[in-house]
Amino acid sequence: MYFMLYFRINKLYLLYFIFGFIFITPIGTILHEYGHIIVAQLNGYTTKLHYGSMSYTNEIREKVHELYNENVHEIENNLSFKNKTEYYSLLKEFNQDSLMIYSGGILQTIMIGTISFIILLFKKSKNKSLSAIDWVLVFLSLFWLREVFILLSGIIIGFASNKDSFFNGDEAYVSSLLGIYKGSLSLTLGIIGILISSFIAFKIIPKKIRLSFILGGAIGSLIGFFIWMNIAGPYLLP
Repeated sequence: MYFMLYFRINKLYLLYFIFGFIFITPIGTILHEYGHIIVAQLNGYTTKLHYGSMSYTNEIREKVHELYNENVHEIENNLSFKNKTEYYSLLKEFNQDSLMIYSGGILQTIMIGTISFIILLFKKSKNKSLSAIDWVLVFLSLFWLREVFILLSGIIIGFASNKDSFFNGDEAYVSSLLGIYKGSLSLTLGIIGILISSFIAFKIIPKKIRLSFILGGAIGSLIGFFIWMNIAGPYLLP
């Protein structure tokens, strides 16, 4: 009986979870991008939200791009050129801003996940059953799954394409700007995400619907990601 509880699928709950994850996936994506946008705007950049990214610009960025395009050969080969001091001074300032902007998205995502997880633990310690609010906290806590996705997708793409690096996304870029190993943030946050999501699945979710939750999460996240990144997102936020 104990064995069957682990491997029983409740079809109704499976559908609930699939649709829940389809719904939450684009929300998490947009909120992540707003984490970048808020920091960029606070630093004086003009921003635009896209379905899977954001863009930001100001006079410094435009000048850096202008100087780079004018002196691309000299910059790529570390040669002297007329505005070298100005270029590297502006580039340093722009990279410092970019570090904060890219970090803003990461922090926004993990803060929502962490705060929700802490509240969920506190509420769950007082109540054995999950209320509607608890389920909302479960889904918000699983914003940490973004870090798991970034880590695993980077590794899979790296192996599939025979790349030298197995890390990508904001985490890899921030690590590079900090001058540390490119996979530092991806590995650290990815492992934390695995631990938190595993705890939720095996300690918070009731045993009788656990498999339905795990399968629903995997299926719903993939469907939600595909729909948002390939159909709805490009139409709504090109």
